[in-house]
Amino acid sequence: MGTATLGFAGGPSVAFRIDPERIGWNWTVNTNVVETIGGRVIQVLGAYLDDMTVEGSFGQDHSTSRGVSWRQAEAFLRKVTDIMDYQARDANKQPEMHPPAVFTYPPKNWRFQVYVKEFSDANGGGSIVLSPGIFNQRYRLTLFIVQDNSSALVQAGADNGVVGKKADEAIAAYMARISDGIGWHFSQYNGHTAPSDVTPVKAPSKPVPLTPQQRKSISQGIR
Repeated sequence: MGTATLGFAGGPSVAFRIDPERIGWNWTVNTNVVETIGGRVIQVLGAYLDDMTVEGSFGQDHSTSRGVSWRQAEAFLRKVTDIMDYQARDANKQPEMHPPAVFTYPPKNWRFQVYVKEFSDANGGGSIVLSPGIFNQRYRLTLFIVQDNSSALVQAGADNGVVGKKADEAIAAYMARISDGIGWHFSQYNGHTAPSDVTPVKAPSKPVPLTPQQRKSISQGIR
């Protein structure tokens, strides 16, 4: 039984009968590179996630006479079309876009604000083809992820902070890749994480007496 959902509160929505087989996205890190005398300085300004791709199959529902795979795909396509029409309603009359739909995937505690961009065949070929000859219809759903900082579209906290967490993970991965590339690794010789990491230098318990030669050198220096 599926747990993923896509849709609007009080508007069209769809529940996945079978959870997606793959959910993925790419990320882009925004940087500013400055060449200096001492070397190249890379400033990380932030990160954003590209489109989300959701792929899966419809299978067959033997509990109903209309449960063959292509019928499942047809019903899903109709609901996705309703969602796309709803998100674009009055598009030429509104000063701003309508609030986005919500895609949830409870097993990962994911909750994304999205706009539906495309519904196509996961096996390639563009638009999905509904055919009784296909035993298990597959699909690919492309969703535009609304970023956390798009306050005009999304209220703060509406996505459980998922986008911000994933952006932080992208930045951390980018910095780790740079560190590996230039051979820099944290150690006791290039910094300390806490005062407890610093080994104090103890002063000698007793004064060390000067040799006659050292006393002579000091007296000559004073003169």
